[in-house]
Amino acid sequence: MMSPLWIIPSSMGLFALATWTFPPRAFSWIRRLGILALLIALAGQVANLWQGTDPLASWYFVTVAVFSIFALWYSGPYIDREAEQHHWSPSRVKLYYVLLFVFLGSLIALALWTNLLWLWIAMEIATLSSVVLAAVPDTSAAVEAAWKYVMVTETGAMFALFGTVLALSAVRSPLFAWHQAPLHVILSTQRQHWALVGAYMALVGYGAKAGLAPFHTWLPDAHSEAPAPISALLSGLKLAGALVIVYRLFRILSLALPAVYLQDALILLGLFSLVIAAGFLAFQRDLKRLWAYSSIEHIGIISLGVGFGGIALIGAALHIWTHAASKTLLFHNAGTVRLLYHSSDVRQGASSILYRTPWTGALLALGSAAIVGLPPFAPFWSEWLVLAGGFHQPADRVFALIAAALVIIIFVAIARRVPDWLFAPGRMGVGPKRGTIKEPMALVLPSAVLACIVVVGGLALPILAHPLWSQLVGELGTVHL
Repeated sequence: MMSPLWIIPSSMGLFALATWTFPPRAFSWIRRLGILALLIALAGQVANLWQGTDPLASWYFVTVAVFSIFALWYSGPYIDREAEQHHWSPSRVKLYYVLLFVFLGSLIALALWTNLLWLWIAMEIATLSSVVLAAVPDTSAAVEAAWKYVMVTETGAMFALFGTVLALSAVRSPLFAWHQAPLHVILSTQRQHWALVGAYMALVGYGAKAGLAPFHTWLPDAHSEAPAPISALLSGLKLAGALVIVYRLFRILSLALPAVYLQDALILLGLFSLVIAAGFLAFQRDLKRLWAYSSIEHIGIISLGVGFGGIALIGAALHIWTHAASKTLLFHNAGTVRLLYHSSDVRQGASSILYRTPWTGALLALGSAAIVGLPPFAPFWSEWLVLAGGFHQPADRVFALIAAALVIIIFVAIARRVPDWLFAPGRMGVGPKRGTIKEPMALVLPSAVLACIVVVGGLALPILAHPLWSQLVGELGTVHL
């Protein structure tokens, strides 16, 4: 009997095949069946009918499944309207849905699998499917963004593969093991050097996949040009998935290598990502690019949490969920803005959103407040845990202090920029007397539900998933790479 670890990702492949086979009028039913399959998988996990290989796999699967459901839900009305506005052919719509299911299947595999070579394959499928999805709009900007995406991340793929094989071979860890629990080994100086070279190669490779600075150059273009549901999946799920792989590899290597070498690399890349985000956020005029640079910030926070370890690592695991919720809301909202205003660029008319489209504007304001880490929204709690974990370790306090200062700078940058979209040009609070736009509820409703998750989900999910969360905290709470 096949394990759910294979059945659930494979089911998305079957939906992709069905989408390719059936005519466009069946796409709506296939989407609904995909949502139903994910709901059944989630219910089975809640009912303890099946579990992931370890608590981290189960936790990340919950995140992937929930926001994959939202991607399928929002894709229906979004793609219908996108295809109508930009004259997509039926074959292009079919290509979108086929690749969407392939992308979702690969993300689920990233969540559930623990063998590092199979994880590399899953990441490659996620990358290549999302590259084509980023180019689906078929504009010159989208094609250029997809080209940059594939060049940077596939170079990273070679580093990730060679580094993983080299590092695991150096510490004598079996390449095809699913439960990675190597014994403590004493390495010769030469083997230790090779293990470190492999570790850093893998970090560079998966850092490119995650969009960590300085390997982030593909991310702003790809996120801003891809269809909104794909931008949300890239930002909320795929980027974090790359760091989950890094954590699994470094957890093995930390049993045989000085932990400080692994920790410091993650902390430095995390801090550099915050610096890049802080430097560019204040100058963005396109809403999707704004949230793309915000994604660099938040993947940096997750990297810091993994590097700090202990309480901060728990915060990083929680931040995977809270960032995915907030960024899914914001990218879906930005997609709605682009459809209703025919642009998400404030210089091309995407302004006065709070007055002309009150629901869309209110959701933008709420999501913006959440993503900058204001309480009581979900990201506040996870960011607080990451920074508190850094301050808890004497050796990391300087890094945590720098990170806190950068987070404040980013808060100010986003707080200064978002009103450009919300309000009319000129004095805030003075709205236009005409020019309101009808908001389709089919586009607004998924984002409204996401807003509820953002408001209460930071604390509600650990409470609702108490056994799983307790197991995860027990596993991560004492981990220092």
